Amino acid sequence: MSNHVLSTDKNKDINKKIILALVILTTTLMTMSTDLFAPSLPFLSEYFNTNDEMVKLTMSMWMMAYGGILLIYGPLSEKFGRRPVLVGAMFLFTLASFFCTTATSIEQLIVARIVQGAAAGAEGVLVMSIVRDCFDEKGQVWAFSIYRGVCALPPIFAPIIGTYIYIWLGWQANFILLSAIAAIVTGLLWKYLDESSNTERHTVSVSSVLKDYWKLLCSGKFLAFTVIMATSIAYLVIFPTVVPFVLVNQLGQEAEVFGYFQGVIMVAFIFGSTFANKLSKKMSVHGLLFLGICIVALGGILLLLVALFELESLLMLGIPLGIIAFGNGPVMAAAPPLAMGATNSSTGSSAAMMLTITSALASATAMIEGAYSSGTSMSLAVILFAVASISLLAFGAVKLLGILQTTQN
Repeated sequence: MSNHVLSTDKNKDINKKIILALVILTTTLMTMSTDLFAPSLPFLSEYFNTNDEMVKLTMSMWMMAYGGILLIYGPLSEKFGRRPVLVGAMFLFTLASFFCTTATSIEQLIVARIVQGAAAGAEGVLVMSIVRDCFDEKGQVWAFSIYRGVCALPPIFAPIIGTYIYIWLGWQANFILLSAIAAIVTGLLWKYLDESSNTERHTVSVSSVLKDYWKLLCSGKFLAFTVIMATSIAYLVIFPTVVPFVLVNQLGQEAEVFGYFQGVIMVAFIFGSTFANKLSKKMSVHGLLFLGICIVALGGILLLLVALFELESLLMLGIPLGIIAFGNGPVMAAAPPLAMGATNSSTGSSAAMMLTITSALASATAMIEGAYSSGTSMSLAVILFAVASISLLAFGAVKLLGILQTTQN
């Protein structure tokens, strides 16, 4: 009897590892859809006989479509299940990727990218939901630490690969490769992804979804953990927006240096995710989150000191930025399970609302930075220090809410 139980537990562990591998593949595909294509952007205005502003819409409209549909995928996955919604969305993503290769005008490419971005939104919501379905709170930290660490690899290599594919075969070849990979991933999801949700399908209604969303918006803990998650996403958005200007204009580096600089910083993030994976078995989830926030704050303080004392160099900028990236490993592993577990709302609704808020806050932070930043190390240090401070305040708010609830009880 005991052997049978051990065998069953082993099979469950294997299934969880398969599921984790599948969601990692799915997210990697989404990342590649922008990183492979990005090196081709400066050359598309001449190809399509248009201006740079129209070409940039192929990126910004993708992001808008991705963020604008997140709140829909959560309820859909509760109504119809995670598996059919994710497989269907990935099939649509594959078709949209193929139609990108056939575009004969910039308008056609923008439309195809919008459809691609809308389909990609399913990955953001359903990966979070599937991980929460399959793992307990500590297991989620373990899963998210591995997930974030592995998914940090494509931003290192995909732009380099995309550059050479463009040079040798043209920009369409990147989308041909993406279509082929998407078809394979969709097939693997269809064959190996089991349904993870236990929700009674007939109980999901518009009114129940709206109640879930309202409950989440009224939860101080959910909002605080979501803000903490948003600060980590903001760092990932701000870094490629500001750092290239600092390296080229302030330090006089060649343009290609940024790619290698980003690679080193992403390696620091991978180490941070591995660190979180190891500590998840020894520390509470709250403790791991607080540790990550403190490491990020330390990096923010060091970066501010470097800027104040004008010590800028590749090394002196790389150390604090690497520390921030390292600290974000534990933060991005611990914040999602704590946010989604803050209320008894459905998993799909929690994941959708969390990602919608984090995307909006991260985008707003980038817009503020773009509007007021001078593109120097000082402006970068100020915005990252402010983001780290907000994260600390949000964690303090969580602790205060806990004390108040204990006192009331």
